[in-house]
Amino acid sequence: MRRLPGYLVVMASAIVLMLGAPARAQNAPPDHKVIPRSQTSDAAAESHTPKAAQDAAEPEHIRGQVTRVDASSITVKTGDGKTLGIGLNNDTTFIGLTKGSFADVDFGVYVGAVAVKLEEYSPIVRDSAVWLHKGFELRVIDEKLRGIALGHKKWDLTPDSIIAHGWVDDLEIRVLSIKWGSTDYDETDVEVPRDVPVYKMSLGDKGLITLGARVFVGAHKGSDGKYVAAFVFVGKDGIVPLL
Repeated sequence: MRRLPGYLVVMASAIVLMLGAPARAQNAPPDHKVIPRSQTSDAAAESHTPKAAQDAAEPEHIRGQVTRVDASSITVKTGDGKTLGIGLNNDTTFIGLTKGSFADVDFGVYVGAVAVKLEEYSPIVRDSAVWLHKGFELRVIDEKLRGIALGHKKWDLTPDSIIAHGWVDDLEIRVLSIKWGSTDYDETDVEVPRDVPVYKMSLGDKGLITLGARVFVGAHKGSDGKYVAAFVFVGKDGIVPLL
């Protein structure tokens, strides 16, 4: 086989450096090392991976598009075609979601992720294995909101999904440990695939809500059957909040 001249090899290497490594094929293996499973490690993973608890105080979740806004309420059309009126008051928290980048993730940064447990271990080195979770979305949270929803609990995006909030305690390629407690295993290890959206999450006000905005609302239903929002997440620039 004819070899390329030396100067062409140098040029090709420079082009690779400028353009970066090629994207992984859709069915390519993950970016991290997959650790072989064993009964002993499975048992350790079960004992050390947090069990998601249901929060009885969690408000009802409403996802949809705003069709009406006034001084004290909004109307939201949900994905299943329902139209719901939701009251707003002085205790309602408004949060904006804008486009972010995985490059914003660093040690100590406060983050949140909706994820589901995988049948493989986390590649992050520790005393014993824990199960890895695959993220559906990742939110890099503004310092003003540090501490919000701290912990690991069940979520309703899918039947087996969880949500975890905490600070980044460890990081390996695209796997991060979300730390939310004081012990070694009070954390949730989440892989964030390259096609998963990353958002910035910031405190806002009612001015975020406009006609057509995509929202995720946590609302309590009163004895009169009317909803009042505890919080409203508003997607900007076309963002549709999964949460």
